[in-house]
Amino acid sequence: MILAEELKKRGHTVWLGVHKRYQDIVKATGIDTVEIGGDLEYFLSTTQEGIELRRNPSILKMGLVKRTFQPMIEEWFNGILSGIKDADLIVLTVASIILGLSCIEKFPNTKAIGIYTFPVTRTAHFSPPSLGGTSDSLFNWTNLLKWKIVDFTMSNIYNDKLNELRVTKDLPPMKLNYDRMTRSLFRKPMVSATIYSKYLLPRPSDWHENDHMVGPIPEEGNQNFEPPTPLLDFLTKWKNEKIIYVGLGSMMGTMFEADEKIEFIRKILLALDRNNCKAVISLVGFENKDISKLSTTDNILYLTHGIPHCWLFLYMSATIHHGGAGTTHASLRYGLPTLVLSFGADQPFNGDRIFINRLGPRSIPIRQTNVKNLANAIRDVMIDNYNIIFIKPVLKRLAN
Repeated sequence: MILAEELKKRGHTVWLGVHKRYQDIVKATGIDTVEIGGDLEYFLSTTQEGIELRRNPSILKMGLVKRTFQPMIEEWFNGILSGIKDADLIVLTVASIILGLSCIEKFPNTKAIGIYTFPVTRTAHFSPPSLGGTSDSLFNWTNLLKWKIVDFTMSNIYNDKLNELRVTKDLPPMKLNYDRMTRSLFRKPMVSATIYSKYLLPRPSDWHENDHMVGPIPEEGNQNFEPPTPLLDFLTKWKNEKIIYVGLGSMMGTMFEADEKIEFIRKILLALDRNNCKAVISLVGFENKDISKLSTTDNILYLTHGIPHCWLFLYMSATIHHGGAGTTHASLRYGLPTLVLSFGADQPFNGDRIFINRLGPRSIPIRQTNVKNLANAIRDVMIDNYNIIFIKPVLKRLAN
């Protein structure tokens, strides 16, 4: 959204490929959209395969993963194909790389670049973020082996279905591998920009010169933003106390059913209470009937509408979140020690980078959380003075 708005200011015609439920949000900013079907949250909550995969997520269940993803792949392919037909340039994201590269051959005059929220280019210096584990291995060859595992897995999920779809568009079969696809299409590595801070993860020396690490795209302050009165009252009441922000994003809806979401928030409430913490908890996306099941105290404020991080984080002392790249960089930009409760994808990687750089405690996988380990981690993030010793030097670099 930030990038699209900036490109539009510079005179470009811009449209975003988004799921239907996001179209009104995007259009409200004046950006045109192309609808992309295959909403992952919808498929995981409504199809038999998706529900089973959500309850027991494992890449080892390859048959189940393929059955879940193949209907979505077709919708993604057709949506991107319709969006790219009039474009001079397509900006590929992490989620659309393979699909976009599969489509672009149909339009040889269309150029492409990649803008990624985490690294997708193979390197010996760290493990692939998408594998969902720690960021470092003991040996470089182990890192390279993990990148091969990711390539094999992605090819296994996408290859048959995408090549079947390519045939319907008079395109030849293609080996679905990021490096091979970009070199085949462009005769050299595609220009890419990874919007990740080099102070969290140095740019690897074995990347091609076309692969850039440019740092995060910051959310700028909205001078017209007016915070709700209950939030202002809460911040005023506890202005001399440390307040922690808790926000787990859209992943809650993707991975948990309604009752599970409420039960998880209750765990967090108990852990916060054990530390006598004041907290602002985002419940954006929760239904009112579910929110009413949660206890209320003077120490806790529930947010039911989105508040810009660039405003809210100025008043926080620490954060707990899912470890998405955007929220990770936002919390560190404002000098906040951070605890990551990771669901999957790149989130464990981001949590590991925070821990390695001494910017917060070790992350906890969401399915392994309990009141005890949450309470211990919250105590660490609030008491261990990460802010003074470690975050301040990094903050100065991130702010620059």
